[in-house]
Parts: sequence; C-alpha cells; structure tokens
Amino acid sequence: MLKKIANTKNIYRPVALLISIYFPPEPGGGSSAAWNRALILSKVGYRVFVICGMPSYPSGKVLEHKYKGKLFYLESIGQINLIRLRVLPLSTTGYFNRFWIFLSFVFLSLLYIPVILRKTGRIELVYSIAPILFSSFCGFVYSKITKSFFVYEVSDIWPEELIVFETLFSSIILTVGKFVAKLSYMVPDAIIAISQLAADHISNQYRPGVNIYVLPIGADPSRFHRLSKKDSRVQLIKGKILPAELEDKFVILYSGLISGATRVDNLAYAAEKLKDDERTIAFLVVGEGEEKAKLQEMKHDFSLDNLYLLPFQPRDLMPRIICAADVCTVSLPSEPIFDVDVPTKFYEYLACGKPQLGICGGEVAKIIESRKIGLTVRDGAINQLVFTIKKLKNCRELIEAMETNSAVVSEEFSLDSMVSRFIDLLKKEKKPIPEIRPH
Repeated sequence: MLKKIANTKNIYRPVALLISIYFPPEPGGGSSAAWNRALILSKVGYRVFVICGMPSYPSGKVLEHKYKGKLFYLESIGQINLIRLRVLPLSTTGYFNRFWIFLSFVFLSLLYIPVILRKTGRIELVYSIAPILFSSFCGFVYSKITKSFFVYEVSDIWPEELIVFETLFSSIILTVGKFVAKLSYMVPDAIIAISQLAADHISNQYRPGVNIYVLPIGADPSRFHRLSKKDSRVQLIKGKILPAELEDKFVILYSGLISGATRVDNLAYAAEKLKDDERTIAFLVVGEGEEKAKLQEMKHDFSLDNLYLLPFQPRDLMPRIICAADVCTVSLPSEPIFDVDVPTKFYEYLACGKPQLGICGGEVAKIIESRKIGLTVRDGAINQLVFTIKKLKNCRELIEAMETNSAVVSEEFSLDSMVSRFIDLLKKEKKPIPEIRPH
C-alpha cells in the first residue's frame, strides 16, 4: 500500500539508491525485476530509495490523480522510498519512442540531483538497472558525486538484441551501440548479469575491468506462491476476468510483453493446429505489445476460438492468473543472443509451482530440462510444440511431478537466496555489510 515516506530518524541504515525507470504498480518484467532488487537491498540492510518514472507503462499516460501536474513526487511502498519522475508521455512502441522516454528519464534524474540527494542523505551504494545503457551513465554520475559503490545490472544484452529485429541502419546501430555498451561496462565498480551465459557474453565480448556476478531475478514469495487452480479459476470467472468456458479446459498461459523478442505467435500457430481440440485445450495470452495486433489478426483470420487475448492485468491479480493455468509458457527467439535471457516470468511461474513449456533454447531451456520442471521445444517448431502440449495434457502424473520439482527449485531462486548472493558480492568487493542499529 502506498503511503508517505516513514519517519526513520531513530534508525540508522546506510542508503542504497536504485535507478529503474520501471517500478510497481506498472505491469511487466522490468517493473517486477526492479521490485525484487529493491527488496533484496532492503533485506541486506539498506534504506532503499528508488528513482523511477510515474506509472505510465505501456501507454505513456499517467492516470493516477495524485501525480497530476507534477514532475517530481515522493511516496513509499512499505519500506521502499520512491522518487517518481514524469517522463515524456509517449507509448513504449518503437525504438524512437523508447529512446526519447529513456532520455527524458535520465535528464530528469540528473536535473533533480540536488533535490534527490537532500531527500536521501548520504548514499553508500548506487544500483542501476534500467533503461539499459542509459542507466549506467546515470548511476555513474550519482556514484561519483556521492563517492559510493556503483553496481550496474545488465538486464538485456544491447545492442546485440536490438539489431536482431532492426534492418535499416543495423550496421551503424551495432557499431555505435557496441562502443556505447563498452563505455557503460567501464564505469561501474561491479557488474551484475542475470544469467551465467549473459555474464560469459559480457566478459568475452567487452572484457570489463571489474568483476561480473550472476544474480538471477528470482520472485517475491510474498506475492507469488501456490494457490488452488480450481479456486483461482472460480474467482477469476466470478470477477469476469476469465470467460466461463475456461473453467474445465487445459489452459496454456503466456503473460507479459508481446513483441518480436517473445515470439508469442508460436502459440497462435499451435492454436490453429489444435482447433479440433478447442473444447478441451485453450491458449490464454495476457499482455500488450507491438506484436499483439498480429495475434488479433491471426485469431480473426484463422477463427481461433481457442485463443484468448487479455490486456495487462493488475499486479495483484497475476499470481492468481498464473495459478489458474495448467502450463505456463516462456518463449524466446531462436537467435543465439537470446540464449542468455531468463525472463522474469520464468521465476514467477516457478514460484507458483507451474509446469513450464519453454519455446526457447539457452539458459532457460537448460534449467527447465535439467530440473525437470517442464518441457522445451525450439522457436518455430510448431508440430513438436503441438505434440508436447498433447503430451502434457494427457499425462497428469507428469504434470504433478513437474509441480513437485518446481517447489524444490523455487527455493534456489528465492529472494532470500539472492540476498545471500548479494552479501557474498559485498564481501568479495570488500564492502561493509549493512546492519540495522540505533542511531
């Protein structure tokens, strides 16, 4: 629940400044990842301040009345202190719009430095996440002014991921982008990657002169945990979130961004091949993005009554929506650069105990297969995808085994586990471990 920043005059806690344009209550993986990092820093012992945008993702519209007419706004969620900035009111569609949104966030972050530092007090750690590349330089400025330890998290590998879908000026974008990326890796005191393959890529391609640590995103167990599938469906149907016909079907869920980098169209092609099974198998896609119009066209053109498309849902509803599914999907393109990605949704599905259908390779596929928490196919292998869906539907024992394994594996990626990893990072970097103590 949002409230005014609590009085902490009687408690001394070293301050950590987290920089992330996305933050709850916004939907999406970037917001969830930033929330998890803020919780980790708080659990380690820091008093956490977050520089973030006012909630406007993905439409660009700030709807909450309390932000009306404001460029700068202070509030808190529990013990997390938020410094909200109003970025340009543009939808997050297309690289051009995103560039200007990110640039406006960085500009305001730097413009308000004197005000922000008066609110935070002495900062001992700066942790930058998003916007990727931009946040590195923003964090660098704050760390230099405050003489604090600077951690830069690489949530996506840019520009390599960017040019996969860009045809015009790709060579220029790659050349300039790799130069900017190399600079971004030169300025932090430590780098965090979200997977081992991502850490290896950064080390091999850019050779930064600082240590690279792997810190998976994980999931907040206070929000994402096991709920009854039956009860979840009943409540969602009563609330008119899900249609009544889904109550007794085998539901395959995808939630999150719908873009070229998530290849959700694989599910639409599978739905077309499974039209004869539409009375028993349903595909549920919850999210928004540039490729959603393509899914809507496919649903209409192929008469896919077994494909259900919902917009982004409130964050507090997502655990119940996940638990209402039989199987949850992680989908990534086949290009090798995406092998390093582990989307936030993977950990949320895992925490909810759901079997996972990985339409991917790389790190995610390795975890799913080795831990026996789901099955995987490659992007574009539609016949194999259809076969795998039928296999999961027709083998309840297999589903139950995957659910049991998920409960075990989720402990490995819990936030408490991530806290221990971050404390190890501080020890290796010879930084003091925060302790809560009387002022």
